Amino acid sequence: MYLVDGVKLAGIAAAGAAALARDALGDVTGRSLPYRPESVCRPETFNRLLSAGALAPWPRPPAVTAIERQDIPSISSNCHNLVLTLEQAGASVLPDSVFVKLPMETRMTRWFMHIIRSWQLESYFSGRVAPNLPLRTPVTYATASRGTRFYLVQENLHANPEVELFTNPDMASGPSMAIVHRCLDTFARLHASHAGLSAREREAILPRAFHVFLSPALAPVSRGLNQFALGPCMRRQPRVIPARVAEAYRESIAHWDALLGHWFSEPLTLLHGDSHLGNFFVCGDDMGMLDWQAPHWGKGIRDVQYFLIDSLPAATLAPVERDLVAYYVERRAAHGAPVDAAATWEEYRSFTFHTLFTICVAVGFGTLNEEQDSLMAEILNRAVAAVERVDYPGWLRDFLRRQAL
Repeated sequence: MYLVDGVKLAGIAAAGAAALARDALGDVTGRSLPYRPESVCRPETFNRLLSAGALAPWPRPPAVTAIERQDIPSISSNCHNLVLTLEQAGASVLPDSVFVKLPMETRMTRWFMHIIRSWQLESYFSGRVAPNLPLRTPVTYATASRGTRFYLVQENLHANPEVELFTNPDMASGPSMAIVHRCLDTFARLHASHAGLSAREREAILPRAFHVFLSPALAPVSRGLNQFALGPCMRRQPRVIPARVAEAYRESIAHWDALLGHWFSEPLTLLHGDSHLGNFFVCGDDMGMLDWQAPHWGKGIRDVQYFLIDSLPAATLAPVERDLVAYYVERRAAHGAPVDAAATWEEYRSFTFHTLFTICVAVGFGTLNEEQDSLMAEILNRAVAAVERVDYPGWLRDFLRRQAL
């Protein structure tokens, strides 16, 4: 298995390197998208990107005459996040300030994000899917993705006095229970609105080609990353993952295809996919979500467990965990797409492994800053605590026994 997966990953890695080379050549010929902030912040370049990637016809051609970068920190592990103040000639077609997302300049980041298609997916989703969701998402004015590069021009949420964004310290301390319940209701609305769709209807909204676990191009990447992440993660964070949890991790990878069949069996709905607190925002009476780099079709409880385990300290979550899952079940019924409470809890147990392998990949392969490293270490501890608390190894043992019958 390791040899086959290694060969597949080597081929995918080579294809990513070739895409980097094509983009470098495109810089010479003028065919590649600009990605460095100093280039994108030139008015003539910015106007060109606005016109080329417009999601709707502009009432008049964009005429930005001057751009100033605001000093607003926006931490990301894979993007340059810019807040720009604009001067425009004549009647404005944009607000006075916008949020712009660009690729990181490091080749390794651009290579990796191209391989997993996250930037392509975010551009596609922001332009074609997000406007039709039953929850608040940032307004997107223009976006495009080509090769290893992309750009996203959106509303500046910082400029809206009704908007409250969540930060890494908020993730570390955990939100109030009032916010937790609002987030769970938001999940229920999202999931209920996409429940009961046929495979053809789902494909028309978000194609399977973007599915990180099931698409032919991405499935070997997701399996390989999760397979090879445990070792470096345990070396970087020794004594965090106990032997029983590490063994359950390896056993899960060994039965990966069977688990995929369970995790992605019908019924399916639309998931955010990276549903921690930092990707929520409050806007008046509404809850919104941003950073749609990992949406896919799956079981709604996957968003819920990822949110609860990542966003709440283990000591806070433990005594209320089942009650919060029950609240999500209640809200699904209230929004017209009921789910079975007992089955949903068992799915919650099974999906705790998702939180664990996701953070193992981030810790094992990530190159973050000091603040992010500290938060990732805390989330790793939360994920391990959850796997032990709900007895994922026991769930896995029972699941494999049923599979063998």
